Amino acid sequence: MTDLVESFSWASTRSQEWVQTGRDSAFLPSYWAAMTDRPMFYSRDFAHQTLGAHLLGLDTENLAMLRHFAGSATGARGWYPLWAFMFDGTPAAIDYRSDDDFVREIPAPFELVEKAVEQYRWTADERFLLDPVIAGFLRTTMTAFVELHDPLGTGVAGERGTGDFWSGTATYNEVERPPYLRVAADGIASQWAAHHALGSAAVLPADFAAWNRSRAAELRQHFSDAWWSQDGRHYTAGFTAEGPVAGFRLESTWFPALKGIMRADERSAAHLDFLAAGLEAAPPANIEAATYLPEAFLRYGRDGEALRWIRALAASRADYPEVPFTHVAHVATGLTGLEPGERPGVVRTRSHLPPGEWLAAGNVPVGGSRIGVRHDGREATELQVTGGPGVTWAATWDDGQVSTIEVPAGTRVRATPDGGVTRLPAR
Repeated sequence: MTDLVESFSWASTRSQEWVQTGRDSAFLPSYWAAMTDRPMFYSRDFAHQTLGAHLLGLDTENLAMLRHFAGSATGARGWYPLWAFMFDGTPAAIDYRSDDDFVREIPAPFELVEKAVEQYRWTADERFLLDPVIAGFLRTTMTAFVELHDPLGTGVAGERGTGDFWSGTATYNEVERPPYLRVAADGIASQWAAHHALGSAAVLPADFAAWNRSRAAELRQHFSDAWWSQDGRHYTAGFTAEGPVAGFRLESTWFPALKGIMRADERSAAHLDFLAAGLEAAPPANIEAATYLPEAFLRYGRDGEALRWIRALAASRADYPEVPFTHVAHVATGLTGLEPGERPGVVRTRSHLPPGEWLAAGNVPVGGSRIGVRHDGREATELQVTGGPGVTWAATWDDGQVSTIEVPAGTRVRATPDGGVTRLPAR
């Protein structure tokens, strides 16, 4: 996989070049998260770039930008965060005219909530959840925001169905065609993911976490019961006041896979087949939309399809910040399956590599530790703690079995699917 070594190097360098911190005394700690002709950061782009930014050491920027979005979500704005900011923290005039006339799309607030939890898990920095501005945003988004934006009375956040994102849309699909959705699959998937993430955050008050777990379970059951199109053999893109709207509709089609709201069963398999066929027939025209596809396929084990999109995005060398930032994450954590567990001090891995290929990532910051991981196909995995305390390693294999292994600081362990564990000299 030597091509990925080269593309990862390009992506790391290019991402760092988009950092704006210190370029002007008035700038927030921040990085470019927008099209290249817009010197600003957008909520949608930012949410998708945060993991790559963390891997590149941009935690200060992530916290400052998240806090700025959180602070912009006010009652006067319907509890929406603003869509975009200039690097000095002022609203981007191209997307903001007044508090009742600005660009807004339902998935964005929920993605910011989900990513706050994700960043807490990766950094162990409680400010991502407990900073007063962020903590208030988490609660109002999951309560007051949903209550105010529930057009069908189902507890699923949505909008008026006008197709005008200046007055609010239910979906990220900005080329949405009529009938315009009042609730969309990317909206419910993002809402579920936010509840699911909050429900696993032990640092939050127990009653709030438990309520989020309950709401996540209710939303997933509702999605399973009401959103399946038996005729189309896929999950519907959303609903108008008249009923469900099926068919291939870009983000509304792949966000259920991206977020994981689909149960891993025959329905999700059929939906992924429908997604792959739709992408073959009509790939997204905007490369931003395509940057989500590797994660959507990886989550459900469609590794070949994911790798195809990873390579296509890398080959584009597109000068759009979301491409290099997400490529860093796709390679270092997507293909390796490296992620923090729900409990502090736990890391998980799962190889998504083809047989006969190997990939290694080193110096990955997870909590207070630095982790190195190497996969040799699906046959063996090594994990090394190169800095910080030791970790509990949960290695997942293709058959679903999990090997739980203690890896002390400064040690390297090799594991195989048959349960073999070998302690190796640290590199």
